[in-house]
Amino acid sequence: MRDAIGPDAELMLEMHGRFSPSTAVRLAHELAPFKPAWLEEPVPPENLKALEKVAAKVDIPVATGERIHDRIEFRELFESQAVDIIQPDVGHIGGIWETRKLAATAEAHYVLVAPHNVGGPVLTAASLQVGFSSPNFKILEHFNDFADAEIKKVVKGAPQVIDGYFHLSDAPGLGVELDTDAAAEFPQQQARFDLWADGWEQRKPKGTK
Repeated sequence: MRDAIGPDAELMLEMHGRFSPSTAVRLAHELAPFKPAWLEEPVPPENLKALEKVAAKVDIPVATGERIHDRIEFRELFESQAVDIIQPDVGHIGGIWETRKLAATAEAHYVLVAPHNVGGPVLTAASLQVGFSSPNFKILEHFNDFADAEIKKVVKGAPQVIDGYFHLSDAPGLGVELDTDAAAEFPQQQARFDLWADGWEQRKPKGTK
């Protein structure tokens, strides 16, 4: 992967909370020569002491927070100094204003913000509002490449990546407009992702090819 993207592009390691501290540390040391930009959720998020143990033994920046949905939990995370990048989900933590307050608190602790965002273009637009107003914003996760082609019909003004960047919209509000009539043409599908199955990262609902 490093050979494919070159030496200058950032390469993030997603561990999805699957490892024990000792295994996470061992893997981090083995992957360090490839200069990863961060080590994401190396251990289950509910065990802060385990995260502290990993952070103390690796030189790679540690990121976590997509499964933390309460400001008190984030407070404890800041106090531990075990994380370099937080990944709050705007749709889970309480919206733009709550995430913006969290970003300001993170800034006071020298922590960067990279919002978790696996939703659609409306959540992407909301997350961008946090990013454009937070000096400690690092990067925004998005799934444009996995979105159905019809999404442009459902959401007008959907944020687009151009030359590697999102651009700030000058349209009112979030800069997007939901067409409920168009959305009605595409009934909701239930999708459960088996994180151990081949191709799970493609986010395809069951029965699709």
